[in-house]
Amino acid sequence: MSYSILVTPTATNDIAVAIEYYNALSADLGYRFADLVAIYFERIAILPSASAVRYKNVRCKPMKRFPYLITFTIDEDNHSVSILRVFNTYQEPLG
Repeated sequence: MSYSILVTPTATNDIAVAIEYYNALSADLGYRFADLVAIYFERIAILPSASAVRYKNVRCKPMKRFPYLITFTIDEDNHSVSILRVFNTYQEPLG
């Protein structure tokens, strides 16, 4: 059974900014990015423990084709995953 995915407002904003940026570069590139994010969310929902723990209980899933890292936590009690950030690895962490 898949875990439910909860996306934080920060992660939602990260995705929206990336879509806007990529669509400005090339028509539909942002939407291809969004489609890939959705695929990664599905993979995480199926087997969240497959991603490496990086910081305490925060796990990271790097994306292919785009320089992004999806950070998330697992709540085993509620059988859910909280997506914390969809972080551009070319950015400064606190920038």
